[in-house]
Amino acid sequence: MGWLKDAQNLVAIATTVLSIAASLALWYVERRKQHSKRIGHRIQMDIPLSRAISEDLPGPDGLIPRRNITEDTTLVLLRIENDGAATITDGDYISQPAGLTVTFTGRRITDAYPVQPALTSNTARQIRLDSRPVYEPGGNSLLLPPVALNSGDYYKLLVMLRGGDAGTQVGVEGRLNDGTVHPNQGAHPDDKPPLFSALGRWTVGILGTGMAILLLLATLPDPVPQPRGCASGSLTLTGSSAFRPAMEALRDAYTRDCDDAKITVATSSSGTGVRQLLESDPSDSAGDHSGVMAFSDGPTSESDPEGKLHNEKVAAMAFALVVNDAVVVNGKPLTNLTVAQVRRLYLGDITNWKEVGGPDLPVRTVRRTGSSGTRGSFEARVLGRPDSFPTSSSDCRTKDLLPTSKVLRCEEHNTPDLLDRVSRVEGTIGYAAPPEGTPRKGSHTLKLNGLGPSGENITRGYPFHAVEYAYTIGNPEDGSLADSFLDFLTQGAANRVIARAGHLSCTSPDGSAACRG
Repeated sequence: MGWLKDAQNLVAIATTVLSIAASLALWYVERRKQHSKRIGHRIQMDIPLSRAISEDLPGPDGLIPRRNITEDTTLVLLRIENDGAATITDGDYISQPAGLTVTFTGRRITDAYPVQPALTSNTARQIRLDSRPVYEPGGNSLLLPPVALNSGDYYKLLVMLRGGDAGTQVGVEGRLNDGTVHPNQGAHPDDKPPLFSALGRWTVGILGTGMAILLLLATLPDPVPQPRGCASGSLTLTGSSAFRPAMEALRDAYTRDCDDAKITVATSSSGTGVRQLLESDPSDSAGDHSGVMAFSDGPTSESDPEGKLHNEKVAAMAFALVVNDAVVVNGKPLTNLTVAQVRRLYLGDITNWKEVGGPDLPVRTVRRTGSSGTRGSFEARVLGRPDSFPTSSSDCRTKDLLPTSKVLRCEEHNTPDLLDRVSRVEGTIGYAAPPEGTPRKGSHTLKLNGLGPSGENITRGYPFHAVEYAYTIGNPEDGSLADSFLDFLTQGAANRVIARAGHLSCTSPDGSAACRG
């Protein structure tokens, strides 16, 4: 049940549960509302009568006697209906003998007529008022008798009034046993019917909001799993400069919750870091070996003839080839080389870029110094042999150190200097590890055998990569910071941190195969 400790997972679960619960609650309320006893009322017409009639008004036996019409006469058409699902009987009206009371504020009633009763769909009986509405001439209240209504039944009242203006307030009051009397609103003839009912719109809105929150959570960066157990003390992470950004991210992830741990990142190169670790062994010096952990781009068995080191595979890391922008093919920067072509460039078999379809420029190769783990990976994965050729140039422009060399070879101690050199000198090619391996302006990354340098492409056969190892002197002491941090690295908790740094964790499904290979 560890996934329950993930805050994003908890928010996602809570959002889903609340969205479903709210939708069910709305459905329940709506169903209960529909099955309760409900009388709805609305004004369908409220106009000055002089605007509504012609000279051909019916006589005294008609609906609206002419003699009752004055300049301040208004006409109101009131609709009363059962808009619930339950049948309403005469006995359901609590406010008997008057079932409903209609009040016309500021106006006086002169006459009232029931008109246009509806036929019910169930019994086909015609709704009628057993007695006419009761009112006092000159008063403003109209008493309606109790009327039995099936669901969907309605009747209408036409009321003539004097005094006041059309549109002034009309109130309908009454009480039902286990029911309500309420105003409602019918659709206007010009209105299009809504796609969803009010319940449907609320349900769609709630579920849509929940889905939007879940989508937002899905786009957020995954939270970093925390170490299973914190330890206190001090630990120095040294070694590979190429892996330094990942080391810093791993340190930050560990110390975010483990406040008593002090972890320092101090890198130089893979070989130098392993030597520092060996020199911290109490049998060789006065240091405490449990306070140092070295990272190396590849195994370092040659540096450990006595077998003192314990290693754990941490990540598979892709390296990049970079080339100066002056190396073009058909007017466009060169974008791809094969492993065989790169090998021939560094061995001196190809000395001019025109031999691979490029411009007439001498090939200038830039490499890292001998202790570099990146250089070791290049020798193992690309050259297929140690790069033991002597350096022929100090400035990467002329063969000032070895004029007889077939190809110009220069060296740089670190990745930033190598990338600066490749960006400034025409015809240069070098190699670096991401994210430090991002080319400077004036240079660009090459594909190798058609694949770019990425953790994902390692699983597709990108050849220029290495396994990053974490080294300690023997197995760290149980409960020490080195032991806890190594456990953090190798038990899957650091997978996401390593992936964000552009590498494949050796404990991830894809990374495990690459690390074995």
